[in-house]
Amino acid sequence: MLRKFHLLLICLSLVALGNAQEDVFTEKYGPDQLKSDLNILVSDMKSSHPGLYEYTTPAIFDSLATVFETGLTDSLTQEQFHLRVRKFIRVVGCGHTSAQPSDPWYKALRGNASTVPMHIFLQDDQMYIRKAFDEKLDSLIGARVVSIDNRPANEVLAELKSIVGRDGFGETRVERNVQRLFQTFYLFCYGQRETYQLELEKSTGEMVNVTVEGKNPKRYSIQKRHQLTRVISAKHAKFGFIDSARKTAVIDLNSFPTGGYKKFYRKSFKQLAENNSETLIIDLRGNGGGYMPNGNRLLRYLMKEKFTLDFSKPRKQGKRSKHIKAGLPVRITRFIFATIPDRNKEDPDRNYQIRYKPIKKNAFNGKVYVLTDGWTFSTGSFVTSKLKNSGNAIVVGEETGGGEVAFNAVLTWKLSLPSSNLIVTLPMYHIEIQSEMEDIGRGVMPDIPVVYDNVQQKLDGIDLELEKILQSIETN
Repeated sequence: MLRKFHLLLICLSLVALGNAQEDVFTEKYGPDQLKSDLNILVSDMKSSHPGLYEYTTPAIFDSLATVFETGLTDSLTQEQFHLRVRKFIRVVGCGHTSAQPSDPWYKALRGNASTVPMHIFLQDDQMYIRKAFDEKLDSLIGARVVSIDNRPANEVLAELKSIVGRDGFGETRVERNVQRLFQTFYLFCYGQRETYQLELEKSTGEMVNVTVEGKNPKRYSIQKRHQLTRVISAKHAKFGFIDSARKTAVIDLNSFPTGGYKKFYRKSFKQLAENNSETLIIDLRGNGGGYMPNGNRLLRYLMKEKFTLDFSKPRKQGKRSKHIKAGLPVRITRFIFATIPDRNKEDPDRNYQIRYKPIKKNAFNGKVYVLTDGWTFSTGSFVTSKLKNSGNAIVVGEETGGGEVAFNAVLTWKLSLPSSNLIVTLPMYHIEIQSEMEDIGRGVMPDIPVVYDNVQQKLDGIDLELEKILQSIETN
């Protein structure tokens, strides 16, 4: 009898869980609830964002908020409201300001998502299949996507781009993120289906229509063609020589995670010194940032003079709502920052400065190249900007996704909107990288731009950026 009772409880729990998951996708929120969430969002952006009007104006921001509110006349699901929020906050021009569905939404999808079973790449603003996760597409790698579920590909691409945040006005981060997160963004915009109708064009011009089953999103990997010797590795990082004479080395950094890099840098630069290496290639393609002290430690081996990390926040901002929080590590770090002397008490912003001295032992004095793309963001773009403008490095690739002159970051707030349960991330500080330069809202521009001319180059995995550097080394 007791066993039957336990089985009944388990069955009831599973039914309740299934209903709860279904509610996450189907529950709608009325206009009044949505407007309340919007008002909280706007108020907390004004009270907490350190660079709200860096690339827009109060008038434009308020006007768009009014248009947003006026358009909230019908009930919306969490997914529908999420899209509108993402499009609204994009006007700020801050890649660290983002919105995402609630934790229960992600939990309900975990392992159960059904999205388009392919990765894509972009060429000349067209979508092409990069990798397939349905056997029906295996022979169609490289085919151009004409439509998905009868939606023209150009309309799909425009919609996906409209929900991707960026620093300032640059587009490289938008395009790169659409490629990297195509499956997730498509799910955001159009929901999930059991099957998808694809209209494709082969390289021969032949049109193909395929019905494929939806699959869980797969991790997108960035192709790099390093063939290194004497490799030293750390989390998301590796060092090695690219030539037998050990005169040219590569430090490949996919991000700047916390911990572990002090030893990695020490060993890497010791190898450079012992082999009298002449050229160092720092590969920051795909580097979305991370722990800033690890970026600055790298700079200490490369910069000839002292340098600083300068950041600020407005002294007077409105009262934050009870829905915006910061975790304990963030609160502790903010307390430590408060002990840093204010550089200019007359400034309407509270200014902070952390100074760094070059590391003299095994410092590298040779030629430095930095490989970048639209994913080079946050700490990645900070390091690139410092090396280009103060370290005489040559930047190769494409414009960074993060700003060259300034951006907002360091620490973040977490805003949970009470009705829709959306989560909005807001930065706490404004970073100035190059205070003497005019901020035009663009990333670090490459000294040697690299453009892939055709689809086949990308399908073949040719590393044109690295080839350009090797050509430059040989020429010089």
